[in-house]
Amino acid sequence: MRTAHALAFAILAVAAFPAAAATAYKCVDAHGAVTFQDTPCPAAAKQSRMTLPDPAPAPPAPIADDAPPPPNPGPEPLPIPPLPRDPPPQFYLCTRYDGMMYLSDTGEGGSALVPLGVMGVPGRGLADAYGGRNGIGVSAPGLRQIPHVPAASVPFGGMSTWVDDECHLAAPQEACAYLRQALDDVDYKLRKAFSDTTPELKRQRADIEQRLKGC
Repeated sequence: MRTAHALAFAILAVAAFPAAAATAYKCVDAHGAVTFQDTPCPAAAKQSRMTLPDPAPAPPAPIADDAPPPPNPGPEPLPIPPLPRDPPPQFYLCTRYDGMMYLSDTGEGGSALVPLGVMGVPGRGLADAYGGRNGIGVSAPGLRQIPHVPAASVPFGGMSTWVDDECHLAAPQEACAYLRQALDDVDYKLRKAFSDTTPELKRQRADIEQRLKGC
């Protein structure tokens, strides 16, 4: 029974020591009384020394139940689609009998009343057909009356015929090249234009720039 009381007292004594203490002393006096202390026993007491274990680390602080939840980042933003590009220009290019090209949105070209001599009939050059003493003379219709009996050397050169311009759908690269050249031509004319022709040239320039947006 005395040993049990001593053991209980030892446990209480160890618990009472500061956390930094690492050694305890068991003292038994002349009457057999047992004491525990953190300093050496008196000289008249029987002493035994014990090494105390290191104190256990403090448990982590509990997490409060009422802690606010992490903020909701929300849905990811939708990707921004690229802006649509203007479609490439689409129109027809028509070629006149003299090689000049012009733009047509419908694909319908014009027609011209052309002297047969310009078309190479009857297989002679323009200088031979219209020049000299036996030539046809002025080739443009309306500038002179075409004789009923042409010059003997060129019997058909003075007659005229209607020629339809040929048109084709321009490919994007061809259309852009044509528009850039047309813009240069209009800018050149604007630099030399008089006040009465400037508004029309500006209108043409605005139309070309609008078509060029797809290039």
